[in-house]
Amino acid sequence: MGLDCVPISTYCRNAGETVDAVNKRIQRGIWKEGVHVLKVDGVKERWVDLIEVSKWARKNKDYYLCQEE
Repeated sequence: MGLDCVPISTYCRNAGETVDAVNKRIQRGIWKEGVHVLKVDGVKERWVDLIEVSKWARKNKDYYLCQEE
């Protein structure tokens, strides 16, 4: 079963990240509300769009590799 979006707690548990790290990405404009992180009506917890996060990671991988050199 492939999921496109998961609750932020599930994303953090599976990706080894914290909710604080996700919030900082949003605050800094790295991730956008409504694109990478979604507020679902009637649900307290925000959801992470895995497709958009994957696009973001692939787009930025070359930048981060260059920083290590």
